Amino acid sequence: MNAEWIVHEGREELLLFFNGWGMDRRVADYLRSANSAAQDRDIAVLYDYGDLDIPGWLKSGMPRYKAIDILAWSLGVWASMHAGLEGVRHAVAINGTPFPVDAELGISPKVFRDTIESWSGESRERFERRMFSGSREVGIDAVRSARRVQDQQSELRAIEAAVFRLAGEPPPSWSFSKAIVGGRDLVFLPGNQRRAWQDVPVVEIAKMPHFPFFNIPGFREAFE
Repeated sequence: MNAEWIVHEGREELLLFFNGWGMDRRVADYLRSANSAAQDRDIAVLYDYGDLDIPGWLKSGMPRYKAIDILAWSLGVWASMHAGLEGVRHAVAINGTPFPVDAELGISPKVFRDTIESWSGESRERFERRMFSGSREVGIDAVRSARRVQDQQSELRAIEAAVFRLAGEPPPSWSFSKAIVGGRDLVFLPGNQRRAWQDVPVVEIAKMPHFPFFNIPGFREAFE
């Protein structure tokens, strides 16, 4: 797992943003710039779940914070649950579930496998059209991942293997306090998300596609 600071100013609280599969820090940079007046915490972005270990430099610094919150999007929801975190105060999931490879609660296993096997420059373009479906075009280039196609494919293979390897593992010591569901999500279908979060308060944004951050303008707004 990769991690980078987005805000590192010695604040008392830490927000860990678990990004979606295949992404890089650009989404977090966009969220910070879109709402720069609301920075009251240190913020680190995590991405690339080829392995699920949080880098040592970040994990060793966590005990100094008075509170740790999680914002997790897409496959970052599942990744955050297997990162070995303790002492989480609040956690919000957006357009993802704890069951990423599941026909009823996540993404169909066939769709997941077909995505891995067919991943290419062309299929990435098709996936991005589904991810941003209905979004305004202005701003998409600012958040589109700059990672290589091969890196994204390798990450997705590793995620699939880890999902099956970790099946049946006990849940983390913390739990999600809210799930935000996009009514136009074409990746994690809204019905599957609702089924997955039956024991968690759900907020649905009817016009929101899989990429949520043109509808949720900043980090703070996700927790409101």
